[in-house]
Order: sequence, then structure tokens, then C-alpha cells
Amino acid sequence: MLTHDLVGFSNVVAAIACAVIAVITWRRRALNQTFAVALTFVMAGGFWWSVALAVVVAAPSSTAVGIATLVTFPGPSVLVTAFMCLGLTLARPQWVPRRWMVLALLVEPVLITVAGATNPWHLLVYRGPGAAQLTTPADWTYGPVFWLDSAYGYVAVAVGLGLVAWGWWQAAPAFRTQRLAVFVAALVPLVANAAFLAGGFHDAPDPTPIGFAVTGTIMWWAIFRQDLFTFSPVARALIVDQISDAVIVVSPGGRVLDLNPPAVALVRDLDPRAPDRLVGASAAALFGSYRSETSLSASDIVVKTSAGRAEYHVQASPLIDRRHRDLGTVFVARDVTAANAVMRRLAAAHAQLVRQVQTIDALRADLVELASRDPLTGLHNRRHLVERFADIFDEARVTGSTLAVALFDLDKFKTINDDFGHLAGDAMLVAFAQLIRELAPADALVARWGGEEFFVALPSADEATGLMFAEELRHRCEQSSIVVAARTIRCTVSGGVAAYPTAGTTMDELFHAADVALYEAKDAGRNTVRLAASK
Repeated sequence: MLTHDLVGFSNVVAAIACAVIAVITWRRRALNQTFAVALTFVMAGGFWWSVALAVVVAAPSSTAVGIATLVTFPGPSVLVTAFMCLGLTLARPQWVPRRWMVLALLVEPVLITVAGATNPWHLLVYRGPGAAQLTTPADWTYGPVFWLDSAYGYVAVAVGLGLVAWGWWQAAPAFRTQRLAVFVAALVPLVANAAFLAGGFHDAPDPTPIGFAVTGTIMWWAIFRQDLFTFSPVARALIVDQISDAVIVVSPGGRVLDLNPPAVALVRDLDPRAPDRLVGASAAALFGSYRSETSLSASDIVVKTSAGRAEYHVQASPLIDRRHRDLGTVFVARDVTAANAVMRRLAAAHAQLVRQVQTIDALRADLVELASRDPLTGLHNRRHLVERFADIFDEARVTGSTLAVALFDLDKFKTINDDFGHLAGDAMLVAFAQLIRELAPADALVARWGGEEFFVALPSADEATGLMFAEELRHRCEQSSIVVAARTIRCTVSGGVAAYPTAGTTMDELFHAADVALYEAKDAGRNTVRLAASK
């Protein structure tokens, strides 16, 4: 009697333990949904099984015991099916069951439940004296369906245990204790049940619920001490250990879930005092300020390692499964120190090339400018005059504005060369060019026409303005002198002025009109200015 009371009490304890673990697991399912749902159904099946066996022990009549015995089957059937799924989630953290697979796994629990609840099909499960009338269950024997269901259950449990063992073997060291806890938790009731079916407990009630009480205790420890839900290797399948980039997976709670060999090397390089077991460590403790600089985007960071300064390009991406659950964050760090050094050298070379091109452009511009200048006076030469005057003339013609031109010739310049030498003549040309620069407006075009002749174009100037400018220049030249070899040299100038459109409507006509006016000034005795006649 004492043994039966102890077994009944253990059944109740086992049912309570399974129910508590099922509720806790279900409430935490958002952290690892597939694993949590599978464990919830494992515990729910254990709860059903324990309650049914408690009724078997405490039922007041043999008929109630018989009914409770048949009602037991949904519990272990659901349990072993869910445990097989649990093993899959531990062996393949990214696994999510398809709908057809869920339906297939429900076939056995439904069939054994229907067989146990249907008369006379229940005789295929249990047979013997009183089985048809649901009396004297102590005299029943096992039917073929019972043995088939038991075989299925043991195969399912064996598959589940094999998957858990495989998950333990493949797991990183930080996760092996978790896997071992699940393995032992499943093994205890399995051994108890196998011993019971083999007759190892003689007439004592099924001790399997006692094993479930132990299972509940172990799972409680795994959940609360080993952080079974929030700390699991959800990203191992996503990490390629062979790539050279450092890959680090951080859980939503900020703990390192996994990292590949380059990441391990990086952590050791950053902090030689880092803990031996990196998986499970706090990401903030390992990476600190470096992680605070990165968000769910790309960023560049500079770190100090034992080898010196290193530059990394860090790409952070959320890790989302097919059901849109947040499993953590994947950080991929690529060492770009060498690449950035090359890019900086290329940038420096490019900047130097740009400066060289700018220098060449400036030299080319200088050459163009020099090519357009008279080397003696520094004024524009006749070639530039013709090109630039064409633009000035076209603008006056299009806008209808006036334009005055003046052509100057130094009087008796040959005499200066003959009497004082060519150096004196050159000095006189330079002095006159400087005088034109001083008197000409800013928008005027001043050029050396050739020899001792000079040309000035005055945009927007009429006949009177052009004549006034020429007369002022003639007067200033008359009042000026130069000193060469302690000898004072004076020179006068004659000028001819023509205006557009009165003296000419084309460039050639305007040049010709100014030239004719200049010769009229020469014929008039030099040191004078003449205005070209209107057409």
C-alpha cells in the first residue's frame, strides 16, 4: 500500500513538474519558437501520461482503472513525436517543420487514441480476461497494436536521442552542457519505462512518471541556469568558417552566439586577456566601444591591435528566420587596412596628377598668352588683334552699339633708330606701349599692329570719344621723353580714328578707314590726329 501511495504521489509531482515546465516554455516561445513548441508538447505529453497513471493508481474501481489505462496513450504518443522534433531543433537550429510534416507526425497519436477509445478496437491494444468489459485490468495483456505503438515510440525516442546527441557533438563547447541536459532528461523516463515493460518492477506501477519528475527538474535547471532559450546557437548554419572575414553573431540579449576562426583571432588580437570561452560571453565586454559605433548598417572603424593600427569595414545585419523572428545580429568585419592604404596612395597619386594637369593647363594658358603677345612691348600681337577684334565688331553689329578704332604711328621712327641706335628705338616703342596702357579704358583692345604702328579698339565709343582718346594720347606722347645712354629722346605720334558704322560697316572697311586717316595725319605734317570721313 505504501508503494502505491508513493507511486501515486510521484505521479502527481511529475504532472505538476511537467505542467510548470510546459507553461514556462510556452510563455518563452518567442525567443526560440520551434524549440519551445516542441518542448511544450513534450512536457504536455508527460503531464497527460502522469495524470493518467495517477488515476490508475488512485481509481476506486477496476473499471476506472481500465478506462484510465486506455486514456494514457495520447500522452506518450504526443511526447515521443514532439521529442523527435525537439531533437531536430537541437541538431539543426534553423529547422522549421513544414505543414505536411506536422500532419504526418499526428497520424500515430490519432490512430492509437482512436484504437484505445473504440470498442472493440481497444482489444487490439489490451486483451485478456475482462478487457472487453473494462474490468480486472491487472489481468490484461498487451495486444499487437500496443507493441506496434511501443515500437514506434522507442524508435521515435531513439531518433530524437540520436539527434540530440548529434547536436551535442556538433555544438560549440558553450552549448554542450545544454544538449547534455536535454539528453539526460529524456533518458531517465525512457530507461524507467523500458525496465517496466521488461517486467523489471514486477507488480509495481509504472515508474515512468517518476522519471518525468526527474526530467522536469533537469529541464528546469537547463532553462534557468543554462539559459536554454535565449542562449542557443541559432546562427551556426549561417557561418562559413572558411571565409577570411570575421563573422560574429550576437543574440538579442547581447551575448555572443557564435563566431568563426577569423573572429576568434580578432578578439584575441584586440584583447589577449579575453576569456577562453568566447561563445556565451557579453558582446559589450568583448567589443565595447567598437560595437557601440555600429548600427544595423555599414560602418568603418579603426582598432588598435598587437600589430598596430587596423581598419575594419563592419556590416551589421539582423538575423531573421522564415517566420520573421529576431534571432540576433550578424556582424561581418573585413580587414581593409591594406585596401585603404592602396586607396590612399591612389588618391594621393590622383591629387598629384590633378596638380600636374593644372600646372600643365596653366603653362599651356601661359604659352597661349605668350603666343598672343608682342615680346618687346608686351601688348597683344596682330594675330590676337584680328581674332579678338572680330568678336568686338560682331557684338557692336548685333547690339547696334558704336565702336571706335585708332591706328597710331610713331613719327620719324627710322631717324631715332639711325641717330640713337636700335636699342633706343626699342625703348621708345616700350615707353609708348606703356603710355597706351595707362590711357586706354579697361575694355579697350590694345595691340602692336607692326613695326612702329599700334592699334586701339574702343567698344561703345563714338567718333568724338575716339578722337578725344587719340588726341590725349598724342599730347601725352609729345610731352614725354626717354633717356638712353644719358641722352634725352623725344618722339611724336600721328593717329587716324574711324568709327562704326559711320566710317565702315565691315572690319576691313574700318581698318582701311583708320589707315587712310593715319596717312592724312602724316601728310598734314605729323604729330596730329585725323578722323576718317563718313561713308
